[in-house]
Amino acid sequence: MRRNRLLALASAGLILAAALLLASGPVWHMHTAAGSPSGDKPQSHRPLVFVMVPKGVHPYFIPVYDGFKAAAAHYGVQVEMDAPPTFDVRLQVKVIEDLIARGVDGIAISADDDAGLVDVVKRAVQAGIKVITFDAPAPSTAALTYIGTDNHAAGYEAGRWMARAMGDTGKVAILQGGLDATNLNQRTQGFEEALARYAPHMIVTAVVNEHGDFSESVIKTERLLSSTPDLRGIFSVSAEGAPAAATVIRRAGKAGRIIVAGFDDLPDTIAGIRDGTISFCVVQNTYAMGWLSVERLLDAVHGRTIPPFIDTGAVIVDRANVDSYSEKMKQSPATL
Repeated sequence: MRRNRLLALASAGLILAAALLLASGPVWHMHTAAGSPSGDKPQSHRPLVFVMVPKGVHPYFIPVYDGFKAAAAHYGVQVEMDAPPTFDVRLQVKVIEDLIARGVDGIAISADDDAGLVDVVKRAVQAGIKVITFDAPAPSTAALTYIGTDNHAAGYEAGRWMARAMGDTGKVAILQGGLDATNLNQRTQGFEEALARYAPHMIVTAVVNEHGDFSESVIKTERLLSSTPDLRGIFSVSAEGAPAAATVIRRAGKAGRIIVAGFDDLPDTIAGIRDGTISFCVVQNTYAMGWLSVERLLDAVHGRTIPPFIDTGAVIVDRANVDSYSEKMKQSPATL
């Protein structure tokens, strides 16, 4: 019973945040009416319908959808977000199959799994639907482009920062929210390559699958501390891992003794940077991912050429820039 209460308290921050967002409307399956016509608004009997399909329900995708909605209002198209309830490629395939049956005009996918989406993306394209990926690529599929972070480069830079934070020595574990996700594997690979080059005495003790779940990340972190008493660092390539690990580290009285860092600026991650529990995080330009997804789907509908990769950039956030970094993220997507 005590363990259940601790886990409930540990995840309260993220759960409350998600609850507040959900309370304002059906965020995870939302139809957004077309805004004022401008720019490339298609001339047809109805607005085009573009659907964002994230890996699953997760606070990380809220600002991506904000950008998606804003671009839709600007260009006069209709958008929705349809997310599987959990990070499971089979559920993501089912969502896409339903969209094929509906005959939507475009789909933007954050790929839960590369190989697992090959067949369904092929069927969508054969049905005349334009398909792109954002956030997490699916390079083996027929998707037209990937819009998002250069994940290998971001992981590599994070590895350099982690090496400095740990003094180029010690044992570090990696939390990963899904071992089949291409973007997460690229981050892990880049991270490990940077350690091998800049801190050869650092040892990666484990790459732990926490399935993109905060509560599971808490449990897996507790196990890491138990199995590796001399662990000196935890790095998460997924958004939920760093705040979950920080919760456990703080509760164990080891804040500052075990270096925690990760990806994305969830509110609990930023709070951890401010109080010193988390050393740094890699922040992606999520709003731009959503905005540019609409623009590239419009390009595809109009037969314009689309580059195979659009890098939306990332920035490292620590205590030195935690109060100012967001200005960089507010730049117009048109400048990317």
